[in-house]
Amino acid sequence: MLEFSSLSFARPVWLLALLPAAVVLVLLYRRGWRLSGWEPLLPAALRPWLLQQHAGGTHALRFAILGLVWTLAILALAGPLVHSNAQPHRLSDNAVVIVLEVSRNMLSDDLAPNRLQRSKHKIRALMQDYPDSQLALVAYAGSAHRVSPLSRDRNTLRSLLTALEPEIMPVDGQNLDQAMTLARQMLDGQPQSASRILLVTSGLDGEQRKILDGHARELGAQLAILGVGTSAGAPVPLAEGGFMRDSEGRILLPRLNGQQLAAVARQHGSRYHGITVGNRDLDYLLQPMRTVATDPGEGRLPLDQGHWLVLLLLPLAALGARRGWLGVLLVAALLPPPAQALSWADLWQRPDQQAMQLLEQQQPGAAAERFVDPQWQAWALYQAGDYEQAAARWAELLAAAPDNPEYHFNLGTAQAMAGHLPEALEAYEQALTRDPDHTAARHNRGVIEALLEQLRQQQEQQAAGADEAADGATPEVPGGATPADTSPPGNGNGDTGASTPPPADEGATAGGPSAATDPAPAGGTAGQAQDLAAGKLGEAGGESSAGSAPAQPSGAALEQRQALQQWLMEIPDDPAELLRRKFLYQHLQQQEPPR
Repeated sequence: MLEFSSLSFARPVWLLALLPAAVVLVLLYRRGWRLSGWEPLLPAALRPWLLQQHAGGTHALRFAILGLVWTLAILALAGPLVHSNAQPHRLSDNAVVIVLEVSRNMLSDDLAPNRLQRSKHKIRALMQDYPDSQLALVAYAGSAHRVSPLSRDRNTLRSLLTALEPEIMPVDGQNLDQAMTLARQMLDGQPQSASRILLVTSGLDGEQRKILDGHARELGAQLAILGVGTSAGAPVPLAEGGFMRDSEGRILLPRLNGQQLAAVARQHGSRYHGITVGNRDLDYLLQPMRTVATDPGEGRLPLDQGHWLVLLLLPLAALGARRGWLGVLLVAALLPPPAQALSWADLWQRPDQQAMQLLEQQQPGAAAERFVDPQWQAWALYQAGDYEQAAARWAELLAAAPDNPEYHFNLGTAQAMAGHLPEALEAYEQALTRDPDHTAARHNRGVIEALLEQLRQQQEQQAAGADEAADGATPEVPGGATPADTSPPGNGNGDTGASTPPPADEGATAGGPSAATDPAPAGGTAGQAQDLAAGKLGEAGGESSAGSAPAQPSGAALEQRQALQQWLMEIPDDPAELLRRKFLYQHLQQQEPPR
């Protein structure tokens, strides 16, 4: 239902055009259009006989219609707004940045099973209760790190949330200031009434409370605090046994100072609630976001109704067609519009979002063409089996960030899958130089070294066999070359299957080699390389003779593919390890002095 009593205009400055339009209309009527042009040239006595006389009523009606057309056009340009009583559904505009403490204090078991697990359960409930809201996650201990940006992708957030543990944080502690600053940066550009920072904490000491007080003073109602724990506290168990102790050897009992946190929240208009079994805590903390869409004062939609006035102009403008007034407009309408590559999907999703959907639909090749983000594009190319292009993308990323160990690791994985084993070995060496604890790079380097050594030994054996055969009759081989001169294609990796894992930046940790690029005799070498890639570093199957053909039988390609898949299955897929390396790399970057 519409209320016309509250009529306003979206562009009221256009109403000023009514004044010059009225002046021009009067001047045209009184001076211009009443004369045909012959009046000054003819005597007054001859004018009634030589000039056609117009009826006064018809002449005035013509100018009245012209004035009405001008008025309607100006009102349409002004954009009349009529407020609707319909309430907008704006929950999808909400943005919540979750700041989760991942210090060792969160392992206290005063809440079963422990504080951290209860916090994760509460965040999962938040995902379920707010399916259309954008959620982001910041994890902090002694340093703060962005785990997930603002997004509606719940699957990725659940996977990363499960991997968060104190063991993957670079430094233990409570760096609340860095975490809150990072969360506030993520909310830049978001409306205050539809954005919140949800701080999930087990309690703060005196210095951290002062920091929280400063942020609460600036955030006000945008800040919601969820306390996790009890006032009695409980010891923090250690992985090696026993409990965490202070510098004097006493067992630590981290306690939740809920009253002090509540006092800070009340002082600055924020909200605090202790964690509960049900959803009473989230309903209270995020209640202002739920009421945004039902506020009777703010929820009324202003609707621009100017397009209806344009429809009224159409029959009036059609009257001008009798004198050809619309001829120029019709010719202009026949001109072809400028061609723009815009599809229906482009109206609703960015290219990266469209590419992500294609990736979820197991179409990595099409996703690679749509991705704008170079890292995601490289991953999509990797999944599509285009390892050469994937390696080229990682090389471009390395040119911009040569000290990133993950880029070196991903480049090595793509090169290994493309068959460039020496280059892959060098990339793994560069990754380990920058991150000596990179276990996946160390594992892959060992496999590549063993593979190259085995291929070198096989090449020597084949060369020795060729020399012995040269003492007798040298048989002909296809192509007119001797067996010693025959080598497989440089990229003879064959079909590696479609289930290869992504590079380490996106959740997996390694790829695998497929074939060697160094010159090697034909006849079983490619299959032996795949066996080595599968971890079978013993005797390779099949011996090459002087008369063996360089072509592989069809069964060998299947065996190679199965061996490669077996090797890939041995690679651990551990998001926690990925986050640990990512957080450590970011922490080390933060410690470097500015150049």
